[in-house]
Amino acid sequence: MADVLTLPNWLRTLGTGPHGAHRRALRDDCGEVTFAELVEAMDAVAVGLRRAGLHTGDRVVTAMEPSIPHTVVILGALAAGLVAAPLNDRLTGPEARAYLATLRPSAVIADTAHASLAQETGCRVIELPAAADHLPVADRTAPLASRGGPLAPPAEDSPAIVFATGGTTGVPKGVCHTHRSLWLWLNTCAHGNPRTVTDVELFFSPFFHITLGTNLLAPLFAGGEVWIQRRFDAGSALAAIDRGASRLMGAPTMFTALRGHPAFATTRRENVRAIRFGSAPSTDGFVRGLLRDFPNARIRAGFGATEFGSVMGFDHEDLLADRFTGVGRPLPGAIVRILDEEGRDVPAGVVGDLVVACPWQAQGYYGLPEETAETFRADGVHIGDRAARSEDGWVFIVGRTKEVIISGGENVYPREVEEVLLRHPGVADAVVYGLPDEHWGERVEAGIVTVRGTTVDLAQLRAFCRADLAGYKIPKRLRRLDAIPLTPNNKPDRRRVRTEALAEATGTGAEASRVAPGPPTEPR
Repeated sequence: MADVLTLPNWLRTLGTGPHGAHRRALRDDCGEVTFAELVEAMDAVAVGLRRAGLHTGDRVVTAMEPSIPHTVVILGALAAGLVAAPLNDRLTGPEARAYLATLRPSAVIADTAHASLAQETGCRVIELPAAADHLPVADRTAPLASRGGPLAPPAEDSPAIVFATGGTTGVPKGVCHTHRSLWLWLNTCAHGNPRTVTDVELFFSPFFHITLGTNLLAPLFAGGEVWIQRRFDAGSALAAIDRGASRLMGAPTMFTALRGHPAFATTRRENVRAIRFGSAPSTDGFVRGLLRDFPNARIRAGFGATEFGSVMGFDHEDLLADRFTGVGRPLPGAIVRILDEEGRDVPAGVVGDLVVACPWQAQGYYGLPEETAETFRADGVHIGDRAARSEDGWVFIVGRTKEVIISGGENVYPREVEEVLLRHPGVADAVVYGLPDEHWGERVEAGIVTVRGTTVDLAQLRAFCRADLAGYKIPKRLRRLDAIPLTPNNKPDRRRVRTEALAEATGTGAEASRVAPGPPTEPR
């Protein structure tokens, strides 16, 4: 079995070896397990799932809080040759049913906190009533845990795990990784962002997001330790850092929350050796703050997507050289191209469609052959991002095809505008969107969060933007926000901000006094 590229087999080499078996693998609020105990629990759940009547290739949905039992159930499903599908627990019952209609799961495994959501899916539910109790892992995974195993390994090219896309434009699609692509992806994460067996990774992300791979499974793959928190809470995260967590990963908003917490100043941060951030544009002030506040950490930024995992990034040395914008260079093994409408590579500085091909990309959308064919093409994966590349190969994401604002016949990509706005010293966060406009067709608007104690008006922002943006890209309206709402995947929720702005503009929403308008025929 050792020569089969599956995650369960790889973990068995760690859990049965003389040096790694007794090292702690996972810790959560209710307990901890060594690598040997993790493998034993994984195989026990695999046997239990088979004895519960599930067969090779069946989809197993998990509706659980981030925890050791949740991890074990996912690994047990992989070890049993089933397809694990962590569910977005923020979905309503009808939303969950719509998403699962394509997956057609054979069972939903739920803890007590999510039992009602699981029942609303209409699927067979297996509840783990003691998942959140301070008990041994076998009791926390009862009634699934069963003696026996390990089972014969599944084929490398068979489906292993399904992650849901963000679902910002409708029902999420299930992105399916094979055992081989999952193994290769985790291997890339482990080596592209080097880890050691002495690392302690702090995990505070949802399991349905691909950070399950980059921030939990990849550290386990490398033989390191992971501390799982049920949800992001700045105070709890700082307490874990004070106790010795040495690696952090999250969106810029999460690190901003850490640094704004009262306990931040007294937290021991010198033991943090690595930080990785992504999901949204960052500012040079944000990065300089990380470099200052975590002096022993090597800081990296990454770019990826549910369809292909991590594929680009920039390193600590790039940040020290004051290179803060864009998404960096391709990782080894990733082929990144920027193409025009005819499928030809565009010159440096020209915006085109971002196309990615790599050995660890997903195989497609589960049960959706037409959508798979549209996105997963012969030349690579087309996810709808628009990008440009510098002469030295540095990639910049300017927006998404579906988010493009067509103002006066010109294309405006929100992310390009956001990155300029974020350079303003009074802007802490920003989101850009388009609204209908009688004169321009669509007008560019921006929602901003100001730095505490500062005020910023539309005229100031427009003047600031003129050095870097063409006139038609500069926001014509400004909304002041207390915070930028996030999607379940911790990305700016542009659709929600746009909907609220549209309600205000039409007089159906909140007061419009927070909107600073500009003249509709101002120069472009």
